[in-house]
Amino acid sequence: GWSYRVISQKELERLSEKDADLSPSASLRILAKLNARDFDYIAEDIRMGRPIKVPHNFSRFKDWTPLYKHIPDVADLPRFILIVKDIHYIGWYQRGNLVGDSYICIGKDGSRTDAGLFRVLEKDSDHVSRSYPNAWGEPAPMPYALRIYGLVWIHAGDIVQGRCSHGCVNLPILPAMQLFDWATTGTPVIIVESLRDVPSVLAA
Repeated sequence: GWSYRVISQKELERLSEKDADLSPSASLRILAKLNARDFDYIAEDIRMGRPIKVPHNFSRFKDWTPLYKHIPDVADLPRFILIVKDIHYIGWYQRGNLVGDSYICIGKDGSRTDAGLFRVLEKDSDHVSRSYPNAWGEPAPMPYALRIYGLVWIHAGDIVQGRCSHGCVNLPILPAMQLFDWATTGTPVIIVESLRDVPSVLAA
C-alpha cells in the first residue's frame, strides 16, 4: 500500500542505507511510477515539501506495476498494447505476458484521448507535430512515435502529470524507445477507461 504524504531527501538516503538496491535515484523512479510523474518533477516535489504517493514499503515496489502481468485472452497475439486511462499506464504484451510498461500522460481536459480498439498505423522515430508548438513556439518534437488513430500518437514526452497532453499518449524517453523498437505496424492497441474494463472489452 501507499499513503499520500511529504517525504524528505534524508528519508530516501536512509532507505539506501538499509537496502543497497534502493539508492535515492532508484527510490525516485519508484515514486515516479507510483505518481505517474517524471522523476525530476518528483525530486522537485520533495524539495518543495509537497505531498505525493509514498509506498509503505519501498522494497515491495521494486518491480511494481499496476497492470496485469498476464492476460489469457490475448495469449494468441504475438504483440498487444494496453493503455489504461484512469491509472495513466501503458503496458505491452507478448503472447499475453507483460514485457514492458510505463506511466504515461494522456489528453488533458478538452483534449480527450479516446477509449477503443486501435492498431499501430505507422511508426516515425523522428516525428514532429504539425498541430502543436513546443514552449518556444516551434513545431513540437514527438520522438519514437506510433500513430494509433487520427492525429493521436504514442510517443516520448514530458510527463508532468497523468493528464498533460493534447490527446497523444506520452511516456518517458527510455520506455518510448523500447516500445518503438518492439512494436510493429498493425500491433493491436486497446485504450480503456479503467483496468476493470479490460475483461469485458476483450470479451466483446
